[in-house]
This record gives sequence, structure tokens and C-alpha cells, in this order.
Amino acid sequence: MDLSNDKSSGPDGVPNEFYKLNWELVKGDLTSIFSPLYNKQLNLHSSNHARIVLIPKEENVTCPSAFRPISVISYIPKLISKVLANRVTAFMSQLIPHSQTDFIKDRLIAENFIVARELASAINSQRDPAFLLKLDFQKAFDSVSWHFLFEVLNHRGFPPLYISWLQTLFSSSTSSVVVNECTGTPFPHKRGLRQGDPLSLFLFLLAADVLSKMLQSASSSIPFGICQKLPQPFIILQYADDTLLFSTAKGTAIQVLSMVLNAYAAVSGIQLNLNKCSLVPFNLLAHLTASINLTLGVNIATLPLTYLGLPLTLTRPDRTAYQSLVDKLQRKLAGWKATILSRVGRLTLAASVLSSVPVYFMSVFKLPVWVIKAFDRIRRDFIWGSSSNDRRAMHLLSWDRVCLPKAFGGFGLLDLKLQNIALLLRWWWRLYHSSNSLWSLFASNLFAKRDPSIPPLAWNSRGSFFWKDLFSIRFYFQLSTTSVVGSGLNTSFWLDNWGGTCLVLCGSSIQMPTRRFISLRQASMMWFALIPSPNSLIHDSLYQVLANFNFNSEPDTLRWKWNSHGIYTASSAYNWLISAGKTRFPFAGIWKIKVPPSIKLFLLLASHGRILTQDQLIKRNIPVSLGCVLCSQPVCETVAHLFLHCPFSVHLWRSLGFRVPSSPPEMNKPFLDQLLSLYNSTTHQQRRKVLMATTLWALWLERNNRTFRNESRSLDAIHQWIICESTLFWKTC
Repeated sequence: MDLSNDKSSGPDGVPNEFYKLNWELVKGDLTSIFSPLYNKQLNLHSSNHARIVLIPKEENVTCPSAFRPISVISYIPKLISKVLANRVTAFMSQLIPHSQTDFIKDRLIAENFIVARELASAINSQRDPAFLLKLDFQKAFDSVSWHFLFEVLNHRGFPPLYISWLQTLFSSSTSSVVVNECTGTPFPHKRGLRQGDPLSLFLFLLAADVLSKMLQSASSSIPFGICQKLPQPFIILQYADDTLLFSTAKGTAIQVLSMVLNAYAAVSGIQLNLNKCSLVPFNLLAHLTASINLTLGVNIATLPLTYLGLPLTLTRPDRTAYQSLVDKLQRKLAGWKATILSRVGRLTLAASVLSSVPVYFMSVFKLPVWVIKAFDRIRRDFIWGSSSNDRRAMHLLSWDRVCLPKAFGGFGLLDLKLQNIALLLRWWWRLYHSSNSLWSLFASNLFAKRDPSIPPLAWNSRGSFFWKDLFSIRFYFQLSTTSVVGSGLNTSFWLDNWGGTCLVLCGSSIQMPTRRFISLRQASMMWFALIPSPNSLIHDSLYQVLANFNFNSEPDTLRWKWNSHGIYTASSAYNWLISAGKTRFPFAGIWKIKVPPSIKLFLLLASHGRILTQDQLIKRNIPVSLGCVLCSQPVCETVAHLFLHCPFSVHLWRSLGFRVPSSPPEMNKPFLDQLLSLYNSTTHQQRRKVLMATTLWALWLERNNRTFRNESRSLDAIHQWIICESTLFWKTC
């Protein structure tokens, strides 16, 4: 039931949704597989077989070297692997240390990168000889020794029965190669894990963790740490087979590390690819670097170094690193033809694809202004149909309005600056609520003031550029959280929001003293001495709040203000940032009308008065011939005249049973107010709203046909078209 509906787990092509919908029919056959499995009598040799089909990389290439293998395996082994993976999923966070972040709940790939960057910065500033080693393994998944893996599982406490199931699954696996529709002789497998299998991923994590355990064991013989605040002689960061290792260069650390790596390769079968391994020295003399290179046999590199797809640097990334991100976005557009896509299609692609490209980067970097402007320019030109080769298209709505949520009258496109802030707030939240996470453990060692009881907001502001960037958005976090006071010992009197607002954010009326951290419990006994006497109102409010506190032994916690469950999410942070101080758009209900998206987008632009009527063309210095093509009156065409005041439009509205403004006082109201009056007159009639939207669309189409094609229809023909189309929209949209 956990499998995706639209995917097939076997070569028959039957989607998983079929099994879910017909579970009562097929469950007997599927569950009968597991009885012999539990009794160690299941024979999988006939079903645990993969056919390797050779297909060409390119259509016109026929040479054998240009072929790539595609493995196809039957449904039953995948089903068993999925069930066995579900058994172990709940325990992976306990079995795997926090230095491994791949596909384990509440662990983030970006956390590995941030810790690596902070460690590199801290080690470099200590001026002690150390190095960073980036390891690359040769075909890591394909090389795992089964004997080694079963020994690891036994040592980690897996039941013998579970291990026997894995042995049955592994030992029965065979493959054959299909050439010219002829299947070759099956051959058995001896090692390796099947990539893409959820069980294989967890097994590989357990195998990779052995390297970390071996380094921890070896560290007992090396008393030298890599950083004064981090006493470990070895620090290893892993994301699946992506491995970074930090080590001191003192004493016998190099020799011990070389021995550990060779021993791990010998017992696990996972060999290092020395040509792709990189070593970055910190504070090392040239002859020591050469000696390390000779011992380990890896390449010497310098920062910046690409790690997990991001530039690992000691300082802020240079323009080249950010430019590569902009170039990646432009490459996305290379295969798209903006001019032949509808505006709705362009908007959908911009929201789902273009806006998601920088998200991973923004989760660990505060983007410079010029990068955000470059992204906005690319997205803006794409949405409105501009290109480098064609004439610049007209932008009908300001970019600030485009990035507003639909409820506030915008297109709902991401504001990248605010999204960047929302994503970075995650790291403040994890410092408070994920104390065992890799980021929290290392940040507390690097930035806390030697007192574990001090909350992160009161930590040292000096540090790397990333830590300074986090401090620059600290007040957003203070505005977004409230303290749930227990003991009052971990809540800052000045920095935390325990009484409705943070005292430090009260402006010039209160000046926080430059002294050590003061907890709320301490301040409750001397608060009158902390607040200047002229602030009598603040004195009274503090007294009222502090008088209601009943301190207890429970630890203080923080609660997120912008959702009901009180837990940080990037979406809730962004929604707060984008909507702060904004008023809701009164015509936002158009997005719920049952009409095609193109009509909804047209209604939004029309409600803002941003469709290209004659008055808008004149504002853009485009010469036009004044006059309404519907009623032939010599007036300047506006949205109000075209849709509501034109005699042709008035007759059409009334023939459909709508009341439109006819008296001068009503006609002098802003167009949006008149449109709202028309919209609200059908509040409890959703079908009438569809009819209203279709009528506006029909008037716009008729105006364009008469203007550009010299084609016209009668009032009755338009009336019948509206009735037919609105009925179709009501049934299908």
C-alpha cells in the first residue's frame, strides 16, 4: 500500500494501483508467498531473475559498445524486499549515526554540507595542520560483499530469521543477457546490492557505517584533535557513498587512516577510486602535503570543492559559483518554446520547474541580490513570452504583484528573496528542536558560550559567513516563535518571546545591556532593576505577565506561531513573510470558478485593469484608433466600458439575466467595485458565476475578433455560444 499508484513493480506493466483496488481478489496469492518464506521453504530461483536488455544510447548507433543494459526483475522479489525494508525502516535512525543523512527521517542532505563547511572554516582558523579527504568508491553498491554484510547484520543484532530471509533473497538471484530477442544462459550473482531497491539502500547504509565505526575505534590511539572545540581526531560525514573525512595531520594520523581505509576495502569489498579522491590540506607545509599524498595516493585539491552538488568554500562563493546556478536555469529554457506555449502553460512551468531550481541552493546560502534579480528576470521574461531573439513582450502586471499569492491578487509565483529567508529559518528551528542532529551538535560546540544551558539566540555572533547570515535573519525567527515556559532556565529574558513580544525588539524604549545571558527565571526576581523606570507601562505589563508564570521542572520549548501544530515548516514561514501587511484580494474567488485556467488568468488581469484595452495601449505609447468596436461609439475603450457600460455588453448581460450598473453614480465607481457587485450578486449560485466568467471571456473574444480579424457575430449567436460553453465548463472543469 506504500507503493506509488502510477508505477509498476514488475515487468508485466501492471500498475500498483491495480493491486490496491483489487486487493480482496489478489491478497490471497500475494500473502501466500510469505508462508514458505517464514518457514525457509520458499524457492525464488524462478522469479528472482533479471533480464539485462541491451538498447542503444542513440537511434542511429548500432555498435555493441554504445549499448547500455536495462535490468528487468519480477514482482515477487520486489514485494519481499519492500516488506523487509518496512521492518527495518523504523529503526534506522537508531542504527545509523547522525553523520549519515541519506534517506533517514528528520535528517537533511543540506545538513551534511553545512557541517562540512563550518568544520572547514573552524579548522582553517585554528592554524593547526589538518586535512579534508573526499572519498570516492568504485561501484559502491555493486561491490558490497554479502559475507561481510551478513556479519554486520549479525553483529548489529538482527535476528537470525531476518538474516536468513535476506540470504534466500540474495542467493537465489540470477541474471541473463537478452541479445536480438534471444535470452542467454542465466548466471548467479556473488556480491553487490540492487540499486533502486529500498532494502538495498538501508543495507548499504549499515555497510558504510562500518567505516565510521572503524575510525572511531582507531581514534583511541590518536590523542590529537582537529579543532580545539572538537576533540574528535576523525570526523566523517556520509551521504550514502558520498564521504567526507576530516583528520588532523599530526602524529601517526595519516598512517592509521591509510590502514583503516585499506582494511575496510579488504573486508567490505568496496574499493576506493584513488583517481577521483581529493585531499584538501589546511595549514600544511608543502613537504607534509607531499608526504600525505604519497601515503594515501590521492589527488591534492584546493577549495572551493564540489560536495553534494554545492560549492564548499571557506568564504562566500564567488560570482562564478552563482553564475553556474543562473546558467542552469537558462539551460532549462533551452528546449522550451515560450512563444508557442499558452500563458497558463508558461506560468505552470515557471512555478513548478524554474522556481524550484534554486531551492536546494537557497537552503544553505543567502543569495546575493544580483542572483535573485537574474532569476526574476529569466522567469519574468518567460512568463510574458519575451525572448532574446524576439521583440520584448509587454509585461501586463508588476513583478511584485505576480509573486503575491492568489488570495492576495497575484499569480502565486515564489518570491525568491522571501523563500530564501523561509528556508534558512529552518536552521534556527533545528538548533532548538533537533538537539541530536548533526548541525545542532557541531553548532553548539562552535558557537555556544561554553554553557549548554544558553539558548542559541544568545550564542556568539562571531563565526563563518553562514553563521553571520543566520544572525542577520534572527529577528524573523524571534517574531515567528513563542516560548512555552517550564523551568524558565532556558528562556532568554531579552531575546525570547515569552510575553507577547521580544523585549529586544521593543525599539529604543528598552536597551538590552551588554552582559551575559539572563534567563527568565533569574530576571523574574530582579526584573525591576533591568527595565529603566521611565518605562512605567512596560513595568506594569511585565508585572502582569511574570505574575502569571508558575515555573516548574519541565524544560522550556519554542512553539511556531504560523500554523496550528506549532512546528516549523518552510511553507508556513513563507506564507507569513509574503502576506505580512497585505490585504486580501476581494475577487480571489475567481480561482474557484469552474472554468478553464486561461479564463481565470484573464479574469485576474481584467480585475486589475491590466488587459490591453485602448487606454492601456496609450499608456504604453502604442498608437491606436479610438472607438469601441462593439457599440461604434467614439470613446476611449476601457475595461469598465468594454465589459459593463457598452450598450452591446449591457444588452448581452440583460439577455442572460444579469443586472449591470446603469445609473451614473454606479457607473462612476472603480471597475473592480462594479465587477464585485456583479460577482457578489451570484454569491450562492456557482453556476451563475461560471456564466458570468464565460460572458466576460466572450466579450473579450468578440472584441478581438472584430478588431484583428474583422469578424463579428450577432448578439443572439454570442448568447447561444455562452450558454453552450458555460454548460460545458460546468460539467468538465
